[in-house]
Amino acid sequence: MEQEEYIVDGHKVTHSVHLGDREIFLAVQQDAPLPFYVGYMEVSYELGLARFSGIEGTTEYTEAWEMFIQRLQKQIEQVRAQRQEHHAPQLLTEADCIRDSRAGDYEGKVLVMRPGVLRPEYWNAAHQLYFAVGGNGARAGSHGTKVFCINIYTGEHTYIRRTDVMGAVKPDRLPGWAKEKAAALRQDYQREKAAEKQRLEEFLTARREKETSETLRRPRAAQTRGKEKGGER
Repeated sequence: MEQEEYIVDGHKVTHSVHLGDREIFLAVQQDAPLPFYVGYMEVSYELGLARFSGIEGTTEYTEAWEMFIQRLQKQIEQVRAQRQEHHAPQLLTEADCIRDSRAGDYEGKVLVMRPGVLRPEYWNAAHQLYFAVGGNGARAGSHGTKVFCINIYTGEHTYIRRTDVMGAVKPDRLPGWAKEKAAALRQDYQREKAAEKQRLEEFLTARREKETSETLRRPRAAQTRGKEKGGER
């Protein structure tokens, strides 16, 4: 598969490394006043577009690599700290999932992402665990694949694909750091569902009352029209 070519201010991206939450790039344009650029890029692979930020330029190729390596080192330190926090290096497997849960409904459950769809630095429970809140992909047998969810570690609202899920985690396999967070998310979810149900019941009650009121008014209106017609004769 041919690799996408990205251009920033006329400079062609020749090297890039994605580690953690950032992708670092080095770009080159021979005739530019500053031939070498180093910065961050955020790529939308579905659209084939890139957004660039934090750009620095230099006339020296070796200096550009020094800048590149400095930024990469910061990302290495960030990822190392994240992996050490809450014993995050623990990796969950299919053995940690409820048997046959992959074929059922996901909404209101803690899901485990397959390691194979994550970048290597995210091969840990902190980036595998998601609390499902909805989406077509959360329903068994649905044609959709999107599962709207919340990352238990970061609290980020996002979506994942049903095909990327190994199943729902067994309660006794949930890491200690995640149990309290998962319980809080479940309580919020249950409260929202209860409020949603109440709003629906109130709406249906109001509609029934309106329909009943309109039904009771119709005979009177018809009778009034009859009297009016009689008076005209």
